[in-house]
Amino acid sequence: MFHDRIHAAKLLAEKLGPIQNGIILAVPRGGVIVGAELAKILDMPLDVIISKKITPPDYPEYAIGAITYDGVMYFGHDWERYESDPRFQEEIQKKKQEVMRQIILYRGNTNYDLSGKTVILVDDGIATGATICAILKWLGSKAGKIILATPVIPLLTSEIIKRFGVQIISLETPMEFSSVGQFYRKFDQVPDQIIQNILRKFSAQSKQDS
Repeated sequence: MFHDRIHAAKLLAEKLGPIQNGIILAVPRGGVIVGAELAKILDMPLDVIISKKITPPDYPEYAIGAITYDGVMYFGHDWERYESDPRFQEEIQKKKQEVMRQIILYRGNTNYDLSGKTVILVDDGIATGATICAILKWLGSKAGKIILATPVIPLLTSEIIKRFGVQIISLETPMEFSSVGQFYRKFDQVPDQIIQNILRKFSAQSKQDS
């Protein structure tokens, strides 16, 4: 069990080791806390990427897919069962708009330059993996190499994600899993303001260094 996200990040950093030409791409919100600590320890830039899970009408917690700001979609289990429902198209558009809203809120634009870089995709924990799978589809050939770094990921989810051909660095890979929070003593909600402050700090540091 991890004390908090900072503790988990320090343990992850030990497993990652030095990386050349790398960038931390963190998934808000909790993933940014982990990602910021990793970026500090490994002396790497920090950025964010977002996708939102798509859920069926009447089942708001059941992720059957996910979408990025520009419409890249991951189709998970049971997608075909719901895709003909007219309400489902509304869900897709709503989530796409929400992703775009957050991207603009956190980073101001959708311009990413990841060519030739080693992308460390970071979250504070992964459950079904739907949102991560959408991001991995989005990354596609944008980066030189992709490493997924997360404190905890269920064994079944890790097997799904391995199909994308990415390296997975994790601290816990449980067979039995109910929620990410069960692996943390302290698992607070992270407000938007905290994320914005962290990103501003790293942006300012990057400008000083360049």
